[in-house]
Amino acid sequence: MMKNIRNISLALLIGLSFFQCSKDKKETPTDSATVGEITLGVDESFEPLMKAEKTAFEEQYKYAKIKYKFSPENEVIADMLNDKIRGVVVTRDLTAKEKEIFTRKAITYRSFNIAADGIALLANKSNSDTLITLADLKDLIVGTSTKYTLVVDKANSSNLKFLLDKLKISSAEKLHVVAAGSNPEVIKQVKNDARSIGIVGSNWISDGDNPTSLGFIRSVNVMSVAEGKGMPYTQPFGYNLALKKYPLRREIKYILKEAHQGLGTGFLNYVSGDLGQLIVLKAGLIPLTRPITIRTYQINQ
Repeated sequence: MMKNIRNISLALLIGLSFFQCSKDKKETPTDSATVGEITLGVDESFEPLMKAEKTAFEEQYKYAKIKYKFSPENEVIADMLNDKIRGVVVTRDLTAKEKEIFTRKAITYRSFNIAADGIALLANKSNSDTLITLADLKDLIVGTSTKYTLVVDKANSSNLKFLLDKLKISSAEKLHVVAAGSNPEVIKQVKNDARSIGIVGSNWISDGDNPTSLGFIRSVNVMSVAEGKGMPYTQPFGYNLALKKYPLRREIKYILKEAHQGLGTGFLNYVSGDLGQLIVLKAGLIPLTRPITIRTYQINQ
């Protein structure tokens, strides 16, 4: 009888040990800072930049695999909150309600500004009217002016949301914009329609070494924007973004939901480091984690 009890106790102990080992194994992270595979959500405005960052990172770290889901920022943030992806690259920080979810689950998150870009306004090549004020832009969005048709990527895109917030337009108001489906489609529509003004992230037209970006910028005119009448008109490139002279400048955020020093952290360190910030600069955007030097030159005619 005692032997049977000992056998049962031993079997129970082995079973509990196996369960504990299985539980520990399940909770052990499968990735490190330079090894493994994760998925990040990326706002579609930053697709060219983040593809360049991914390519460079994976070339240096052969056992790392970064997958992207390109969607509007509200969608990828929702995916992160629901544990479908590890982190996001977007234009805004989390709202108070979104932060409550992390607080309720006792999960921490980290948010870093990694670069700055701008909302670019594009006109057809045949259109010589390439100056616009924020008031003029607001009139077009709300329909007070019908001089041009505004074309955005998607109705729920970060590009449009940024303009609504900047111009203090209620999202409940009827908006006079057309959704083309993507940033490249916006550029295509402007190229083919003289009465269109396109709204895209400047990342799509700012990299002069990228054949796709170069083709886009050669097919349209980039409009110059002023905060108001009598104020300077500027375009969403280098100097104007760095000195915050462009009225529609915004910052790009990397938000990470990762409790361990995993691949999400390793990729963040790379993007924020010297090589990653050089890629930001090459893409025609402004690095925010490394200092840049601005020099003024006088060119003799």
